[in-house]
Amino acid sequence: MIYNTSENHYKNIAKIFDNLWSYSPEYIKFTTQKIIEHLHLTPTDTLADIGCGTGIYSQEILAQIQLQHPITCVDPSAEMLAKIPANSRLNPIEMDGVKFSKNPGIYNKIFLKEAIHHIEEKFILFQNLYQRLTPGGIFLLLLWPPDIDHPLFTKALELFEKNQPPYQEMINLLQQVGFVVDMDMIEYPLEVPKNQYFEMVENRYMSMLSTFNDTELAAGLKEIEEKYQDKSVLKFNDLMVFITATKPE
Repeated sequence: MIYNTSENHYKNIAKIFDNLWSYSPEYIKFTTQKIIEHLHLTPTDTLADIGCGTGIYSQEILAQIQLQHPITCVDPSAEMLAKIPANSRLNPIEMDGVKFSKNPGIYNKIFLKEAIHHIEEKFILFQNLYQRLTPGGIFLLLLWPPDIDHPLFTKALELFEKNQPPYQEMINLLQQVGFVVDMDMIEYPLEVPKNQYFEMVENRYMSMLSTFNDTELAAGLKEIEEKYQDKSVLKFNDLMVFITATKPE
């Protein structure tokens, strides 16, 4: 299931989600290229994107590789799915990931990007996805490590570290289900204008920022401003953990 605070959060920011999370077109293209590589995507694959949001990465996948089948895009937020262009070869399904994983359907490639921290029933999800995959199929799980380099305020970083599931724990669960698991870490250097990043934080671009009220957020922004007062551009590294889980043949 997805926490209610997250449901409200994504409902509130659906209209501006792409602007908040894009960083840059180059970032989207680079990350999508890595998703394609780790999934070993081919034109004949049947792909599902769980926790797709507005379908940013699925749209870019279709721009980079011509899949013969539409991509199944799953998200519990109707507002987020409504941002997916019609006739885009993306098939939106309004449903949370665990419920979707219980439904009939066979895929040979599935990915879930930066949403596993919202899901309580992780082991059940992994078990069900194992059943949804064909032999030799791949489930790609993307998540941040607990300690990130983003220029957030102290309380936000502490909360992120507390709530982010350890990637080794995810690897262990996937192995218990029966997957053969590999892990890779991909780093991308980011340069974001400080004003743009402040707007992202003000709009609570990370779901955990929705737990801070306006006063707390204002104090956090003041802390960031004081720390980076001599900077007009914030430079930091985005480090993503790519966990590739393959179902044995």
